[in-house]
Amino acid sequence: MKRISKLVSLLLIVVTIGCMFLPIATFHENAAGALGADIEKQQSKVDRAVEAKERHEKGGKDEATLQKDQEKIDKEQAKLDELIAQQETAASESSSGFKYSLLPSKLPAELELDMQVINAYKLYEANFDGFYNIAWAILILLALTFACEIIAGDRVVSKLYTVAAFLNLVAILLLCYEVLRLRAFPIKAPYSNADINPVITAIMLLAPIVVLSLNLRSVFNSKRSMIYVLCIFLCALSLLPFWIMIVNATRSSQQIQQGVSLLPSSYLGYNWQVLNSLNFDLMTGFRNSAIISFGSTILSVYFSALTAYGLTVYNFRGRKFAIAVVMGIIMIPGQVTATGFYIFMYQLGWVNSYLPLIIPSIAAASTVFFFMQYLQANFQVALVEAARIDGAGEFYAYNKIIMPIMVPAMATMGIMAVIGSWNNYLTPLMLLTNPNMKTLPMMVKELRGDIYRTEFGSIYLGLTMTALPLIIVYFAFSKYIIAGIAVGGVKE
Repeated sequence: MKRISKLVSLLLIVVTIGCMFLPIATFHENAAGALGADIEKQQSKVDRAVEAKERHEKGGKDEATLQKDQEKIDKEQAKLDELIAQQETAASESSSGFKYSLLPSKLPAELELDMQVINAYKLYEANFDGFYNIAWAILILLALTFACEIIAGDRVVSKLYTVAAFLNLVAILLLCYEVLRLRAFPIKAPYSNADINPVITAIMLLAPIVVLSLNLRSVFNSKRSMIYVLCIFLCALSLLPFWIMIVNATRSSQQIQQGVSLLPSSYLGYNWQVLNSLNFDLMTGFRNSAIISFGSTILSVYFSALTAYGLTVYNFRGRKFAIAVVMGIIMIPGQVTATGFYIFMYQLGWVNSYLPLIIPSIAAASTVFFFMQYLQANFQVALVEAARIDGAGEFYAYNKIIMPIMVPAMATMGIMAVIGSWNNYLTPLMLLTNPNMKTLPMMVKELRGDIYRTEFGSIYLGLTMTALPLIIVYFAFSKYIIAGIAVGGVKE
């Protein structure tokens, strides 16, 4: 790191630590808020008095009774007006309240959390120990960041700069948490919630961000390490739901309802027995889902690629109109045509058949559009012209020359088509009523049919078994997605 950047970074770290000792928040006296509960109670009394008078009027009471009711209303309304006036007076009076800084002090003892708000919204535990400990942890992280940059000395590149960048990043995240948490504390009247000082907060948050930016711009290793960590974090974040689903398949319903766990339990055998007792025929579901998903995927990928090839290679009259029709079909939601589709299949006699779930996949407009974009970027028409000169037919050129070029795109859309067809629930539900033809999503949905008790462990096990083939398909074809293909080599 350059000397100037290093000095600026050290100075900003010191500034950040200094801001932690400055008053970042103010808790104003909230006498007006303290009167709020009394005003609400008095307003309810006025409403009850008005309702009583209305009931007496409808009941035909005499004038004396109605006069007493009106006097009671006036009396309660006068008390309400007096409380409102006191609230307005209290709100107009300025008060400094309590000042608070992250370090080294704790929140004033006079401040209390509003437990009604916490219990209503299930916010967090009513203690500040973790909040204070995080503040001290931020101080330690910033101090370690400062020390790493000092120890690195005059070296332009050092692993200590990378360590400092990570420590600084963690400190930034914790600082953001501290500010948000401080603002979210529901303080009980007669004091208001924290009023955050925008200047000190902005300096305290922006200074370490600038330090991190200088580190990443000056040290290449830090930037590369940050990218690796970000990719690993995103990968773990994407895999976490699948892992939780697999773990829940080994837990009981009571354990699942208690909270999330990342460690497997010992109820896998029990959940499997529950599945069998609920007539969950796994092999039948696999067979039905496989016939539908793989059959529709093969037709969709092959004929969509053939259509995209024709629209890309051949320049015929009406080509632009055909492309416009494909784009228009993409814009029509499937739910709009669901009723008409069912009536059409019923008239054809294709209800309780796999045909309406497989054959319509030939006309996959979004897949055609994707293949068109891929061919326009990676295809040379000269390849087809050379094949024609050598005597190859159109289908031979497509099957032997074009399809190998489109393998990455076909693998990508094949995975998407398998996932979409495998997880499709609505269309099979409309068309299939034969129990022996139900797909896995339909079977899993029926696991929640027991109105007395829901076995969440068995449901998660069913979901895991449903998702397992999709995971296998993805890992089997993902290499074609990321590998790509070297196209070109044809000199025009």
